[in-house]
Amino acid sequence: MAKFLEPVRAAISIGLITMLTSMCVATENRQTLRLLVWEGYAPELQREQFKQFILAKYSISLILQVNYIRDAEDGFQALRLKQADVVSPAHNRINDKRFKMIDSGLLLPVNINNIPNYSRLHPSFKQLKHLTKDGVVYGLPFAWGPYGLIYNSDVFDEAPNSWNVLWDPKFHGQYSIANYGEINVFLTALAMGYSEAALSDFDELDNPEFKAKLASLISHAQSLWVGVDSADDLYQKSLASSWGFSLPELKNRGEIWRWAYPKEGVPGWIDNHVMSQSLAGKPTLKRIAEEWINFTISEDFQSSVLVQALGTNPVNMITSKSATLEQSQSFYATSLNDPAAAIILMPELDRRTRNGFDNLWNHALKSSSPSTTAVTKE
Repeated sequence: MAKFLEPVRAAISIGLITMLTSMCVATENRQTLRLLVWEGYAPELQREQFKQFILAKYSISLILQVNYIRDAEDGFQALRLKQADVVSPAHNRINDKRFKMIDSGLLLPVNINNIPNYSRLHPSFKQLKHLTKDGVVYGLPFAWGPYGLIYNSDVFDEAPNSWNVLWDPKFHGQYSIANYGEINVFLTALAMGYSEAALSDFDELDNPEFKAKLASLISHAQSLWVGVDSADDLYQKSLASSWGFSLPELKNRGEIWRWAYPKEGVPGWIDNHVMSQSLAGKPTLKRIAEEWINFTISEDFQSSVLVQALGTNPVNMITSKSATLEQSQSFYATSLNDPAAAIILMPELDRRTRNGFDNLWNHALKSSSPSTTAVTKE
């Protein structure tokens, strides 16, 4: 009986070894890449396309774990605690004096040789100073645009040419702005004719006239939108401040909203992809992270996600050039140095200035008219 069982035992042992070996191989060929990005920057369809690409190229079964940024400060905490591998912070957060993401060693350099789509970036998006130090690149831009003034074309025969239209009594109660103090401090300063340098100077803006102007902006708003403007926020209104993401859906609802080009200029933003130190010592996963960065600045991704879905501006110049006339008309500008648009990138602020601007906004909220129907969404 024992002799009869020996071949059986041997077969079972071989089977167990084969199964365990397969399990180990399967485990080695499975990787998880953690993304912390703004909502809309990693759609389900593109995730699946990317996972199939990684499987075909590297024979790796990739899990994309996607979480969304809810507050502009979330990226720093995720990098500090190594809770994400790829993060999409705005340009003015990376070297913010509170965070110093590059100087603090929170970011890994990007190997540009692994980013073939880098060559397709518009020249104004290469070697950006907030992403480079001593010639080393620590991230790449992905999306950009204005915090701009938009208007309902059914209401206006001609585009307004100044932020001060928001203070025109004719439009009281007919506009919506973001519930975002820092950016509204910037647009109010521009409307009052302050210089670009004043956008980062709390002492210059801390005066009764400025406070009254800011409070008036809130008092006469129909609502305050939170995070990203949506069609629900702006539908059937006349004017709004906007990132531009609401424009496609507003069109679907039968309202054509367009960008205005205030003579005072507009605050601008650049969202970027950076890699966390969590990838140090993980060369395969770092390479996959670079593949994701390259994927998101490809013509197809930029066209389908940024242009068609989000209605915002691509950084890929091939996407810009190949856009339809209708799509190109929705771009605020073709580059950061487009002469048709005065784009003033939001400045990096020190802690005192940022706290000061927060206080200006909170004071304005408290002192604004009780008739303001501010909407706060969780």
